Amino acid sequence: MISRTLYVIGNGFDLWHGIPSSYSCFRDYVRLHGRDVFDAVESYLPAGENWSDLEAAFGEIDVDHVIESLGQFMGGYGDDDWSDSGHHDFQYEVERVVERLSGGLRFLFGEWIRQLPIPTTTTVRRRLHSLDKEAIFLTFNYTKTLREIYGVADANVLHIHGNADLPDSELILGHAWHPERRRSLNDRPDIEEIDVRLAEAHDILDDYFSQTFKPSAQIVQAHCDFFALMREVEEVVVLGHSLSDVDEPYFEAMLAVPALRRARWTLACREDAEEKSRRIHRFGVTAASVRTVSWDAL
Repeated sequence: MISRTLYVIGNGFDLWHGIPSSYSCFRDYVRLHGRDVFDAVESYLPAGENWSDLEAAFGEIDVDHVIESLGQFMGGYGDDDWSDSGHHDFQYEVERVVERLSGGLRFLFGEWIRQLPIPTTTTVRRRLHSLDKEAIFLTFNYTKTLREIYGVADANVLHIHGNADLPDSELILGHAWHPERRRSLNDRPDIEEIDVRLAEAHDILDDYFSQTFKPSAQIVQAHCDFFALMREVEEVVVLGHSLSDVDEPYFEAMLAVPALRRARWTLACREDAEEKSRRIHRFGVTAASVRTVSWDAL
């Protein structure tokens, strides 16, 4: 299947169609269904007031605060109430925080995504009039919105971060800092002098960065056949994607396709046209190739 048009779909697309898929809605869900996870995010991740920066925040966990806030579990060996059974208490508490911020949060995310109400072509309040359902679609969303509202065939769509309609599909959520490029918390000149419990906690936190990493390069490689379909594309339409740094590797992969470097890029914008243009230019799309339009014009 060769198409002349590629749509790049982000969460703003679902929001425009009335789906309550914002990170603030996810925050409310976690507060109700996983209070321990909610408290961990609020305490240790700089996710923003409405969790709008959640993915980037995975890579910016406040390690010092984790260690300081759990310090009461690392009692002194000479304390009157010291017991050998408490040797791993501190590490255990650090592991609990890491599990809440990695596996626990991802579980709740998948649970939340899969219960979102998706309108159909007859129940949706508004539609885009010019969307070409025969085009190809690279969607960063997990939902079946394209199929339910516009009748887009599944074969035309790549859910790059997972498909919530498939029970076994992994829904990918994470930061963009490659673990191998990070300096280990135990890479320090005084490593031989620090408490072994602290060193073990550092290992646990190092593993956290790996667990919450979004392996974009591997994902692109796994879907190289879909990227090959872009070789004849003449127009790219970006609908609702924030163009955030965490997804830059995907745009780099798109622009590695010669046709997409030559293509016309259309950005659907509300009141952020200048900022969206600046971001897409930073990814490598030339200013002459970009135009911005309002959602109502589509």
